[in-house]
Amino acid sequence: MNKIINKALFYKEWINVKYMTILTTLMVLWFKLSGPMSRLNDIKYYIKEDGKLYQDHMRWFNNSLFGGTFYYVIVVFAIMILSIVLFLGDKNSETQDFVVSMPFTRKEIILNKWFVGVISIIISFVVVFIALSLFYAANLKFINTSLNPYSDIVKWFFIDVLEYICIFSFMVFVQSVMGNSIVSTVVGAIVIYVPAFILEVITSVIYANANYNIRSTNLVAIDRIKDWCSIYYYNISNSNWFNTEYKGEASSYQVYDYSSYEIKLAVLIILSLLFLYLAYKCYKKRNLEYNLRLISFKNLEPVFIIGFSLCFGFTTGGFIGFGIFQQNSIKPFWLGTLIGTIVGYFISKVILKVFQKSK
Repeated sequence: MNKIINKALFYKEWINVKYMTILTTLMVLWFKLSGPMSRLNDIKYYIKEDGKLYQDHMRWFNNSLFGGTFYYVIVVFAIMILSIVLFLGDKNSETQDFVVSMPFTRKEIILNKWFVGVISIIISFVVVFIALSLFYAANLKFINTSLNPYSDIVKWFFIDVLEYICIFSFMVFVQSVMGNSIVSTVVGAIVIYVPAFILEVITSVIYANANYNIRSTNLVAIDRIKDWCSIYYYNISNSNWFNTEYKGEASSYQVYDYSSYEIKLAVLIILSLLFLYLAYKCYKKRNLEYNLRLISFKNLEPVFIIGFSLCFGFTTGGFIGFGIFQQNSIKPFWLGTLIGTIVGYFISKVILKVFQKSK
């Protein structure tokens, strides 16, 4: 481990991200603890007024821990900022010569950036995990532990940590391939969603071609593949509603849980290691003179042009075909895709030229 982690590099990177670590911790703490605290106040009020808890209130901790969607967006945004902070200084023209002149290998540079980022993420979630555990222990008399097990907190911790380490690892890989650190991070955040987006477009096209009469069961395979390609959604729990009757009173309750939990953990670990390996290989071969360009590898520019053009084309086609003209004809989609692809091609060429001139 000492051969990989350079203390001087580690300290340098940690100085850069320590405030981002504090900010991320505070954000996760707010989103994950404010919900249960607010819900606990409601539970105390119900007990005071009615003297009991109804069936639909029994799972209040489970519902408040996993509920909310804005949290996921905020944490991904924090991971993006973390990636920018780690790479922004080293990609400036004023500092790139200094970095090269230092007695550090490229392997040490990229691995230390990754380790510091991972430790920053782990610290943030460990603090919140401890806070949630203390909250759970302090309010056991209000929590039905059989319906709101402590394992909910443990499951949340592991899948969220691995989820955001995986996303961060992919950001590091993209930073190793591309030049501008801010644009690299934005592109990386978009590219993660591209496979699921393409499959969503394919599903829409199949439905449109069949005049929307196709049975949904025929698309189960595509939907399952799309779910596994949607890395952003791995740590989003499933919500299930159940109807019940308690002492003659009909009610319903909601339960949150993860599907294919262990498999998702394994996939996230494998992907994180794969992205780290690719980042190391690319960073070792990249030309530092191209740090301010959009793409650090000349032979990858056609990949960027094709990928940007197709994504822009599919987005335009989806907006025109399934957004503006919601009808059974597929022609508006293909027309929009063709126009969008052509426009996207010229936009991508302009973007590459702009960043080449900024060198």
